[in-house]
Amino acid sequence: MQRPKWDRHLIKAEIHRRGETLTGLAIDAGIDEAACRLALCRRNTRGEKVIAAFLGVPLEELWPDRHGTPKRKTIAERRAAASLKRQGNSDIGEAA
Repeated sequence: MQRPKWDRHLIKAEIHRRGETLTGLAIDAGIDEAACRLALCRRNTRGEKVIAAFLGVPLEELWPDRHGTPKRKTIAERRAAASLKRQGNSDIGEAA
């Protein structure tokens, strides 16, 4: 059987199908009531972990774009790389 591609609607539906709510999961886990709701919209590590544990699905499978993929370079790293590109070879463009 093919595994489902999880999105926020499917995650919420599966939690409700199992007879629980996002707020209920958070309260049972002892975290902020909104943590699991926020996890569906944006990164919230505590809420994500509670949802993943309840569903029995790894974080990387529920949110592959948040977990399991390499992070983007920081702005400082991108600026440093861009300035190196601009420097280029000092011999290019010089008159002979």
